[in-house]
Amino acid sequence: KSGSGRQSKDVFDVVITGGADHKTGQEDDADRRYQELEQWTRDRFPMVEKTVYRWSGQVMESMDGVAFIGRNPGEENVYIVTGDSGQGTSHGTIAGILLTDLIQGRVHHWEKLYDPARKNLSASALSEFIVEQVNVAQQYADLVTGGDVSSVDEVAPGTGAIMRRGLSKVAVHRDESGTLHERSAVCTHLGCIVQWNSGEKSWDCPCHGSRFDAQGRVIEGPAKSDLAGVEI
Repeated sequence: KSGSGRQSKDVFDVVITGGADHKTGQEDDADRRYQELEQWTRDRFPMVEKTVYRWSGQVMESMDGVAFIGRNPGEENVYIVTGDSGQGTSHGTIAGILLTDLIQGRVHHWEKLYDPARKNLSASALSEFIVEQVNVAQQYADLVTGGDVSSVDEVAPGTGAIMRRGLSKVAVHRDESGTLHERSAVCTHLGCIVQWNSGEKSWDCPCHGSRFDAQGRVIEGPAKSDLAGVEI
């Protein structure tokens, strides 16, 4: 086998664009949002050739945009890191420094800034907090509304939908082979009705962001258990 022994590799630059945010479980239009991001990018970087990857993820937001890093309120030996607001790399580094000092009993000047129990919210942050609580309360209306479909026959392969069955709501998914999977549509965290995410093929809770795979297995909290089974 002749040759220099070196492999040629394509060399290219990659532009990563993020945005088109929405609340988990409250919008099911991933394709439109991907298209918006791609168009925004091409308008500003016309040399871009093709989209090589695309993905969606969740960002935990605090009311003031600052992460919660420190002792969990009410617990002496439990430490938490959350609410990174899309700044996971920075907050992760900060957390490593801050939590090391807290665990070893050292005073750190960042402690109050990132304290999970802080209550020094600005007027704008407090207003946003109230808006978010109202938004969560509104999601419980789905408990008494109709479903997305009236029959499982309306659920196409590779899709999912919510169907009312008597007093209950059922999360119905038909896999690519045509097999039907049914679970309770009630989130195991605080009882909201989950919604189908066609982009990620998952069941997402519009209240507090819990996510379950197409078969109802929990994949992201705050829920800790799978969607309950249903009697067929």
